[in-house]
Amino acid sequence: MIYKKNDKVKYRGLSRDEIYLISRAEFEKRKFITTDFVRTVFNDSRKSANILDRLTRKGRFIQIEKGKYFIVPIKAPNQLWMPNEFVAAKFWIGEVPYYIGYFTMYNYWGFTSQVPQIVFVLNTKKSRVKIIGGIKYKAVKIKEDKYYGVKKITIDGENINISDKERTLVDFIFYPIGSFENVGEVIKNNIKEIDLDKFIKYLNRFPVNAVRKRAGYILEELGYPKKLLEKIKRNIGKRGSYVVLNPGNPSRKGKVDKEWGVIING
Repeated sequence: MIYKKNDKVKYRGLSRDEIYLISRAEFEKRKFITTDFVRTVFNDSRKSANILDRLTRKGRFIQIEKGKYFIVPIKAPNQLWMPNEFVAAKFWIGEVPYYIGYFTMYNYWGFTSQVPQIVFVLNTKKSRVKIIGGIKYKAVKIKEDKYYGVKKITIDGENINISDKERTLVDFIFYPIGSFENVGEVIKNNIKEIDLDKFIKYLNRFPVNAVRKRAGYILEELGYPKKLLEKIKRNIGKRGSYVVLNPGNPSRKGKVDKEWGVIING
């Protein structure tokens, strides 16, 4: 909370050192600081730790994890402020290859109207869960051969990595939400709005044959030409190896499609 007196801005309930740190960070246009930055400012590790602890308890800083903090803008009324979820995800995951994906992007690209309760951050290094300001963030470790189809967007002046629409559709087939019938509907409703060649390229690059088999079967059911389907069929692996169409159903009973190696298990 701030107020003015004699044209000087004062910060109620803050010490001189706390005011100096906030002012210094804002002067340098920092939204985010680390323990190392605070140690540089005060040249005293214990003092820095105490100031960070106090400012966090007073609602002036939001701790992302140990040693990482967002600065609550001084103009925020009663410190009622939270960083954008995508920006928070970027700073939380750190300097590793990442993209925001799965359920978070299903909603972003309009595949589902359900608002996700978790921000999924796919990356090549970390698996962990963190709650920041009451919001749950889940880091999902993936192999490097799954790291592609990444698009950059800008939010609050920050570059954020997300899965592009074509890659999100591949992820949706791999890791669907709701019934598997919903996957067919999502493909049907979005296939004309994406770069189909890129989507096929992404499918063939994905290191899980089952995804190509399911996608190929669905695209054939939707009436897509054989010339296009052959681009997928060449990459579905060994003949005689079968996957269930609906991975959410443990049953392997159902009609068999030998062309795609799919068991239509409902």
